Amino acid sequence: MRILLVHRAQNENRHSFEELFNSITKELSKEVSVINYYQNKTISTLANIKAIKKIDCDIIHLTGGLGFYTPFLPKRKTILTIHDTNHYEFDLRGLKKWLFGWMFFKIPSLFVNQLTTVSEHTKHNLIRFFNIDEHKIKVIPNCYPTEFEPIIKNDFSNPIRILQIGTKPNKNIPRLVEAIKELDVELTIIGKLSNELINTLTEYKINFVNKVNLSREEIHQEYIYCDIVAFVSLHEGFGLPIIEANAIGRTVITSNISSMPEVANKAAHFVNPFAIEDIKNSFNQIINNADYRKSLVENGWENAQLYTSKIVAKKYKNLYTEILTSSAK
Repeated sequence: MRILLVHRAQNENRHSFEELFNSITKELSKEVSVINYYQNKTISTLANIKAIKKIDCDIIHLTGGLGFYTPFLPKRKTILTIHDTNHYEFDLRGLKKWLFGWMFFKIPSLFVNQLTTVSEHTKHNLIRFFNIDEHKIKVIPNCYPTEFEPIIKNDFSNPIRILQIGTKPNKNIPRLVEAIKELDVELTIIGKLSNELINTLTEYKINFVNKVNLSREEIHQEYIYCDIVAFVSLHEGFGLPIIEANAIGRTVITSNISSMPEVANKAAHFVNPFAIEDIKNSFNQIINNADYRKSLVENGWENAQLYTSKIVAKKYKNLYTEILTSSAK
């Protein structure tokens, strides 16, 4: 079986689903032949598609962000992974929203053998917004990096270190900042801060550290270094920091909406991300209740086992086999 994984153009400052598929590829390669093709931004879309079609393979799997390739590829052996519908749902309006929805979701769904999503939440959105047949959508979650293993931390640091991954508007940093303004903590924020966020952090006199352009290894170290991972997003397609924190053995505070309860299961403290007082109380509960904190960490280790690269790769391999078998009939 020859699997062609087609990825977005490589970007050294981006650690998203391309990085995840590196872990999956390592597992898949133990059983099948895997070819990786990265979008070449120095040539046209048509030239990229021609290059892809010349590669001898049994399955073409677009790993994300390239759904507009699908009308030009052989439907019977093409799979597209959709990670979220956030930009469509929350950022766009009017004609732009309609065009984006058709180009990246509706039309691609008509030209692939199978769609995969990383969560039931995203699958539900595809059905809700675009009336896509649910039988054409298979949920295969993201996995955490293989180097993320439990690192026991018995006591909190002084001050307590809170880790926030991401700075986009949906990450809800202003409410997080207001919730922790009276706590003796150090907030580490990974990602570029806008002037508005810097002003908010300054206004509330938050003890914070901002780090940008970190390598995968450096991000790994930040998880080890922290005490609590804050992930009170307003919406997510999956929510990988939840699983990464679970795998390391850090307590997680996350939102009770979108995909986050599905991903976290019983391995996080859930809050209403719109309620500052609720977020504040969650930190106090975790800081002051060691037994509760311990139970969340133990649940986290158990939850992380559902998202290993080995398990996720097996799900993809089973899907590839299923498609090849049905095509041969």
